[in-house]
Amino acid sequence: MKTNKSYVLYTRVVLFIVFLVILAGSVVRTTHSGMGCPDWPKCFGRWIPPMNAGQLPKDYEKYLSKQDIDHSFNAFHTWVEYINRLCTGILGFAIIALIYWSFKKFYKTKPSIAWLSVFLMVIVIIESILGAMVVYANLAVDTVTIHLFPIFILAGICVLMIHKAQGNYKIQDTSLQWISTLALILVLVQIFIGTQVRESVDIFSKQFEYKQREKWLVNVGNVLTTHEVFAWIAAVACLFLFWKSLNYPRLQKMGFLLLLLVVIEFAMGFTLVKLGFPQYAQPIHLVIGSGILITLFSYRLHFGKNKSSIRKF
Repeated sequence: MKTNKSYVLYTRVVLFIVFLVILAGSVVRTTHSGMGCPDWPKCFGRWIPPMNAGQLPKDYEKYLSKQDIDHSFNAFHTWVEYINRLCTGILGFAIIALIYWSFKKFYKTKPSIAWLSVFLMVIVIIESILGAMVVYANLAVDTVTIHLFPIFILAGICVLMIHKAQGNYKIQDTSLQWISTLALILVLVQIFIGTQVRESVDIFSKQFEYKQREKWLVNVGNVLTTHEVFAWIAAVACLFLFWKSLNYPRLQKMGFLLLLLVVIEFAMGFTLVKLGFPQYAQPIHLVIGSGILITLFSYRLHFGKNKSSIRKF
């Protein structure tokens, strides 16, 4: 609907901010900056963190004593973590504006969109609480994993709101509907397996004192093999969807995007495994994997039943 064009554009901006949060969080993990701000919600007892050791509070050592990464003040780690928190804060304010707009525009005509916007804020609050738990748990690997998944829910809700606001007719293709559902599940499972690889890497990186990155994957074992096998299975499903999307003009751009993301993801996976686990590849690997998941979810939303369905043309 043309009247919803501005709303859809803004919701896409919110979705973009969600991916910025994913990127920022991944950079935090990659640079081992998760305890750069060892308290929460403040950072070294300040709302704006210190730039140098001279700005630290007198009792700053109590913040550093409980962690195993920074036993002295590290301004880089502090500001990487602080920027991550700022991104989440910006997302929160963007969602508040989206809630207002959603209720004003859709409460009477499409109330589900309005209530989905409220659910976005609920998830952001949950994500913030989990972020605090990560800090207080001193980056416990399982807590970090739990902290990841609500952000996917945020992105998925944004995509669902966009689809509802656009009001497009559904495509009727039962086989493609089931295959897209299967591909979505496969990628979700693949991401979960990837978190298990990351948990193992976190353990081994600590043993190597966060040095010699090329050795971090050596002892990961079966979980890495499973991750690689699932990557091929999920990729085949995605490539099949790309091929089938050529039959539907509405799906063609999404199909090409899916193809591009899969190629980049494989390139990053190869880089991590074969080229010494370089630091830059980790955030790209996670962001692209997240993009594949959300693209598949958007793809899947194009199928279903309605009064006037679109068939192959």
